[in-house]
Amino acid sequence: MSVRIASADTSTTLNQPPVAHLNARDLVRAPHLYMLELTRTYGDIVQYRATLDFAYLINHPDYVQQVLLTNAHNYNKDTFLNKYLLVAITGQGLLTSEPPLWRIQRRLIQPAFHRRSLVKFENVMVRETLATVADWQAHAKSGQMIDIASEMMKLTLRIISECLFSYDISAQVDEIRENLDVMVTIGKPKHRKVQDALAFMNRVVYGIIDQRRQRPDDERDDLLNMLLTARYDDGTGMSDQQVRDEVITLLVAGHETTANTLSWLWWLLAQNPHERERLDAELDAVLNSRQISVTDFEELPFTRRVIDEAMRLYPSAWTISRRALADDDLGGYHIPAQAIVAMSPYAMHRHPDYWDDPERFDPDRFLPEHAENRPRFAYFPFGGGARMCIGDQFALMESMIIVSTIAQHYRMRLDPDHPVEGHALVTLRPRYGIMASLAAR
Repeated sequence: MSVRIASADTSTTLNQPPVAHLNARDLVRAPHLYMLELTRTYGDIVQYRATLDFAYLINHPDYVQQVLLTNAHNYNKDTFLNKYLLVAITGQGLLTSEPPLWRIQRRLIQPAFHRRSLVKFENVMVRETLATVADWQAHAKSGQMIDIASEMMKLTLRIISECLFSYDISAQVDEIRENLDVMVTIGKPKHRKVQDALAFMNRVVYGIIDQRRQRPDDERDDLLNMLLTARYDDGTGMSDQQVRDEVITLLVAGHETTANTLSWLWWLLAQNPHERERLDAELDAVLNSRQISVTDFEELPFTRRVIDEAMRLYPSAWTISRRALADDDLGGYHIPAQAIVAMSPYAMHRHPDYWDDPERFDPDRFLPEHAENRPRFAYFPFGGGARMCIGDQFALMESMIIVSTIAQHYRMRLDPDHPVEGHALVTLRPRYGIMASLAAR
């Protein structure tokens, strides 16, 4: 079937994408697997029914590049995921806002996430990771199983909280984590538990903002101070509401995504002992039991490839969606105005045209000689274009420090009886956690 698109000076006949007829119940149970099955059944573009809207799932690097980069002005974030679920949690933070607010906020916040600015957080990341290493000693001696996913959530929450507030939340970490978890997992903004969790987080965040406002001479070198001292072109600063929205955005995105990546990474390494041995050998050769510094990163290319491969197989941001503002042509297929266009890094990262034996854990896929021949958007764990994740370098720096530190101290042995499967909510989590025992190296 084709449709004729007329313009002022030409007319072109475009194809209509195929319409999916797979069981939509699978979309509810495991939407990441449903999207993968759609691509395997129908190819690089398919129309399917998501919520009340018809959506177009695209799974070709050129199509993704057009939506996120070359024709990004034709697409906004007015979708169910962004406007119904995320706005209820983060408000008008960078994750959900639209221009002109988004453009203004991005310009204000971007300098804090430049690589040269992030170095100041190295000591926080090292200190908190070493605290986790120390906390695990008793578990390693006893052989007691721990939930690696839960431990990574606690660690990354402590790190982002201290980077945000210069504030040790150890006494509140479990309560904060539980409330953030409720906000992310229930998926119903009007649910009483979600409303209670939002109220708790607002009390915490507004309380910290108020304390800092009352001490204008407090010049702590953290992200909150950057938000409070940032100035628009007219010289005014952000309102408490806008600061709150950006803080919640950074809290949620800044710990949830990295924790998921690290959880899957440890699970993958535990199942691939040869790759774990290669990681150990590199860390031993470069660090020789000392603590990592950002200056070591270039000397640890395999460590970085392990992180990249974990994000390929289990991208925390497993789906990205946009709404078309006007008709578009994606590879000869007609996309009508107001249509939802969905992209799944989870599915794209398993596309057999770009990834040999895609389900296999193989960090060497990211060797320069292999990566240089892949299209740019065959791999996009942080999104792409102007709205690419602002915290990508923060997340990579944090991951390098955590992986190198923990790997020098422990190996993990999985509980063979514990089920591990993906749970695709706002992010891609291990549904039942990851249970493992620790063996000291």
